[in-house]
Amino acid sequence: MKYFYARVSSATQNLDRQVKLFKEMGADDRDIFIEKKSGKNFEDRIEWQNLVARLRKGDTVVIKNLDRLGRNAKEVREVLINLAKDQIIVESIDQAYLNNFLKDKLINREADSLAEAMLNAMLDTMLEVDLLRAEWERKELRKRQEEGIKRALEKGTKFGRTRNDEFREKFKEYYPLTRNKDSENYIPVKKAIELIGCSTGMFQKLKEEYLNIFKYS
Repeated sequence: MKYFYARVSSATQNLDRQVKLFKEMGADDRDIFIEKKSGKNFEDRIEWQNLVARLRKGDTVVIKNLDRLGRNAKEVREVLINLAKDQIIVESIDQAYLNNFLKDKLINREADSLAEAMLNAMLDTMLEVDLLRAEWERKELRKRQEEGIKRALEKGTKFGRTRNDEFREKFKEYYPLTRNKDSENYIPVKKAIELIGCSTGMFQKLKEEYLNIFKYS
């Protein structure tokens, strides 16, 4: 039986790409296990535990990248070895060139003691290189995203609700109350600044914006 495991590290990340790849390989929804959990602790990964509980000798677990199994080569290797003890095969989409190597090394165990030690060293090295590359690619992606957001902001694009937006809304509510001392709803500017929660400088900036918009004098 072939199962599929998709993971991202936080709730804000998207699993769609991994799931899409699995379905293109013919995976059914019932055979795909997905979760948004950090690689810090496997015991906290409920879906991973559910998957492991279903696995039987000869089953295969498909992942997009070996880094879905752990944060570093040591953790990934431990997971691979533990699964291999139950004759569970792991296949990586991104590291397909390693799949036969992993199967021969961990499942079929086609090696004498010296070759075993050499293969262990090779495995650790290859995993470390691949995981470091994946981490570098993620950092580069975040860097490009941040640069894109910066360029968009410079062009005047707004992303979501900012603290200044909240200040502006409160300013519109409280500033008019500071303008007429004879009104029963009058409040001094100091009180308005306190209610808005902004600084005196921000209050003056909001006042200038307000007067320009509504032509108050």
